[in-house]
Amino acid sequence: MFSRLNLDRPFLNLYITTLLSFEEVPTNSILQNVIGVFLTATIVSICVYYVLRYLESIYVKYKKKPYFIHFYPTLKKLPANLQAFLDENDFYTSLGKKRKRYFSHRTFRFLEKTHFVGREGLVVDDFMRMQVSIMVIQLTFGMRHYLLEHLNTIVLYPTSFYSILNQTENIGEFNPRSKALALSWKDFQKGNMHQDKGKSLGIHEITHAIHYNSIKNNNISCEIFYDTFLELEQYLGDEEIRKNIVDTRILRDYAYTDKFEFIAVLVEVFMESPMELKEKFPEIYYYVVQMLNFKYFEK
Repeated sequence: MFSRLNLDRPFLNLYITTLLSFEEVPTNSILQNVIGVFLTATIVSICVYYVLRYLESIYVKYKKKPYFIHFYPTLKKLPANLQAFLDENDFYTSLGKKRKRYFSHRTFRFLEKTHFVGREGLVVDDFMRMQVSIMVIQLTFGMRHYLLEHLNTIVLYPTSFYSILNQTENIGEFNPRSKALALSWKDFQKGNMHQDKGKSLGIHEITHAIHYNSIKNNNISCEIFYDTFLELEQYLGDEEIRKNIVDTRILRDYAYTDKFEFIAVLVEVFMESPMELKEKFPEIYYYVVQMLNFKYFEK
């Protein structure tokens, strides 16, 4: 064999020595062990995540709620000047001590990730930022995933504005392409101060953002919202129920524009006049409770 390779003795000795030296090198270096452990842990973690996610989906199917809502390794605190706005909010003050800390933390995180922009000379101050943020956090307070992936910019106008997107004069719109929510501050405050029964621009437009988010994402909060919305659609397929809703005029006419406007107006009524909705249409009321996992009116 070696003569066929034309190897002389010195070269042969070097060849054998090299082979022996390779045998002495550990087959698994420290780096290889670390990589192996990391990959194994990653694969196991992914498998555990999907198993738990599947089990939670089954749990949701029967219990109509997630395993848990609040879990934070550390809780953020708002600075005192911003916390003062929270302390004046009726919903926040109705919460227990623990939930107040959760609400404050979520508000901090929302402010941290959201860019606020003023248009047409409007200067956005802390009061404006907090009023919008509080409304978003209230609407998503029953959801585990409260930071909406498709919303990262809030644009405030003094009053109505011309929408390039819709080619109309608007007081509010959600633009999923730019992940932006545009609001007339005047009209937002009108709803926020409960000056127009059953109507709230902020609730309406934020609901659009939540709805869009539920279509585009598959986390447990989005799954609950979207699946419950489909159940509600099926329930409203009954002609007599639809007629009763129209006849009571509990929802303004704009609700019947399309299914997206219907749910936005319905959530407005739910948040502004929950007991009236519960009294007249208890089934629909509980669909909204389930959709938002919002049980804070149940006392």
